[in-house]
Amino acid sequence: MKKCRYCGKELDSNLEFCSSECENSYRKIIEKDRHKIKYFISSIILGFLAMFYGVVSSRNCMIGSGIIVMGVTVVLLPFTTSETTALFGNKKARFIGRILGMILIAVGIWVGFI
Repeated sequence: MKKCRYCGKELDSNLEFCSSECENSYRKIIEKDRHKIKYFISSIILGFLAMFYGVVSSRNCMIGSGIIVMGVTVVLLPFTTSETTALFGNKKARFIGRILGMILIAVGIWVGFI
C-alpha cells in the first residue's frame, strides 16, 4: 500500500500525498534543502578526511572527531534516502536520521575519547 510522501499515512488511491497541506509542506522542505546539499557533502567529506587522518596516524581522538563531525552533520542536515522516505514518509525519515546522527555522535565520543 502506498504512503504519503510527507507524513507516512497509508493512502487508498494512487495519490502521493494525503492532503494538500502535506504536499505543500513537502515541496517547501525539498526547496529549502536543495541548496544545503553542498554543505552536507562537504561536511561528510571533512569528517571522513579527519577520520582517515586519525587511522593513518593512529590517533583515536582524530578518528572520534571525524565521526562526531559526520554525526553533527546528519543531525543538522538529516537527508535520508528515497527508500527511507518512501517507507516512513519525509517527516519520520528526518526524525530517524536525526536519531541516527545522535547515535553517531555518541559512537564518536566513545571511539575517540573513552
